[in-house]
Amino acid sequence: MPIEGKFGVWRTDTIATGTSTAEIDLGNIFEKVLVLIPTITSGTTTVHVSNVSGGTFYPMHALDDDATGSFVHATSAATTTLGVVFNIGGAQHIKVVFGASQTTKTVTVRGIK
Repeated sequence: MPIEGKFGVWRTDTIATGTSTAEIDLGNIFEKVLVLIPTITSGTTTVHVSNVSGGTFYPMHALDDDATGSFVHATSAATTTLGVVFNIGGAQHIKVVFGASQTTKTVTVRGIK
């Protein structure tokens, strides 16, 4: 159950084989998402967002006032369990995307307002 409207419910998706989860509907719009990443084979982890269910998914970039250009929100290549908060800019529909193919990995997410 959401806590005072600030957090969404926990949602999971299991990757049988591949580089991304299926679409995950967070149930509402959120500014951030907490992603619990299992021990993965290798590669980075990012979150892609869509404005509609079944739509086109886009990688999230951050504009940094202190640097030139934009930067993809991504973890470094890690092969350990991680909890990471990604900015998703008011999105409801997300996919968790890995830089390398994974087999039988369950990802858990929760929206944060």
